[in-house]
Amino acid sequence: MLKHVSFLTRDLTATLAFYARLGGVVEKDVTTPEGFRRGVVRLGGGRIQFFQIGTETPNPHSHWAEHIALHVSGLRDLLPNLRAEGVPVTRDLQPSPGGRDMAFVQDPDGRQVELLEAEG
Repeated sequence: MLKHVSFLTRDLTATLAFYARLGGVVEKDVTTPEGFRRGVVRLGGGRIQFFQIGTETPNPHSHWAEHIALHVSGLRDLLPNLRAEGVPVTRDLQPSPGGRDMAFVQDPDGRQVELLEAEG
């Protein structure tokens, strides 16, 4: 199940306003502990996350800043199987900020995909 997609933006205020005009609900406009301005918009059942880049803020590392995040079941079993199939694992299994298992892999086109253990 889709959790969110994440993109970089040069003007977070304008980007959040744009998606709000399209019916989105701005859920977050915060500065992360690392100093990145981050916004989250809920559209239907999914979310779009944006990190502002520019001269006033260091650029987030591309490894995680632009990605697709998915809830999956059985991540501890799935990850070794993906690795055995040759799927690049770019961030190994670790706890997410919320305490659930997470890992990052690459899809066949090299896009980052965050895998987050589904609840229950």
